[in-house]
Amino acid sequence: MNLNFGPIWQPGSLSGPDGTAEAIAAKDFNNLYRTSCYFVDPERYRAFCALYAIMRVVDDRVDEVLAQGCPKEEAILERTVLDAWQRLVEATLSQKSPNLHDLEMCRDPRAPELFDAFSRAYKQFPVKRQLWDNFFDAMGEDLRRTRFETYSDFVRYAQGATVAPTTVYLYLIASERSDNDEVFRVASDFMLDSCGQKLGLFAYIVHVLRDLRRDLKTGKTGLLYLAGDDMAHRGVNEQLLATDLAAGRASQPLKDLVRDLVDRAQIMLEEGKVVAGTLQNRLSPDRLFVLELIIRIYSETIAKIIACSYDLMTEQHRLTTTEKESLARDVALGTLSKFS
Repeated sequence: MNLNFGPIWQPGSLSGPDGTAEAIAAKDFNNLYRTSCYFVDPERYRAFCALYAIMRVVDDRVDEVLAQGCPKEEAILERTVLDAWQRLVEATLSQKSPNLHDLEMCRDPRAPELFDAFSRAYKQFPVKRQLWDNFFDAMGEDLRRTRFETYSDFVRYAQGATVAPTTVYLYLIASERSDNDEVFRVASDFMLDSCGQKLGLFAYIVHVLRDLRRDLKTGKTGLLYLAGDDMAHRGVNEQLLATDLAAGRASQPLKDLVRDLVDRAQIMLEEGKVVAGTLQNRLSPDRLFVLELIIRIYSETIAKIIACSYDLMTEQHRLTTTEKESLARDVALGTLSKFS
């Protein structure tokens, strides 16, 4: 990286099965993909695309089912598709060839290429199997219910929906190549799981708040990520949410609820940064930059939510592409100063 830095990778950088995974991982130029474009090591970039693409395909498929409000019979059918994806992942983790029947059952013609890329990525970055189990548990839960009665329910769901992908991403950032092979491993004294737990929950609360208005537009068939006990504490119910959505502005009870969640997210952030801070003197400049940029993107979203007085119905809290590019420049200068 230098003062004239720019992303090293972009959609279309890879070809073959890796290119197929890259196209999926880059969808909507999401925050994780945006920051991954600065990885210097091609292995880390390829692995991100391969590992994230599987999660993205499955998550997008489940989200589409929820948005359409499928009847119970279709939800059961989708569960068979989800199970096929999970069996294919489990086969890959066990270094077995994918089952042809499962490849057909997952209903995606890209699956053979995706699992080719996934298999090679996993051999270099062997993240814990439990993370994948948690991810598929959360996807299955999406097909069973659309509401969380308590924040504790939400946290359990988040172990797969956000903590798992966050921990995988941290593995890509924190791991180092072994001297005698091509495998990247995380140092035993870095608390990877704790860091993934804290930063994952922080990012997901921000994600839920950022997309609240858009999620509400899916109506009663969509998944409401606000926990029932948190809503009841502030006198918020689904009728009030619908009224606020129609009015284009948030009522005071909803603003109070958003403030509660912002406070909760900031606690998670500070705790996560303490753990992540132990990596400061271990990472190469590009990886430190990637880590600090992804945290900063979500932190600035929190700042914008506060700046618009916790009113999420105006959409003024969303970061623009220009703002994210400005953040990247600021973080790059800060990172460079640490290595000068």
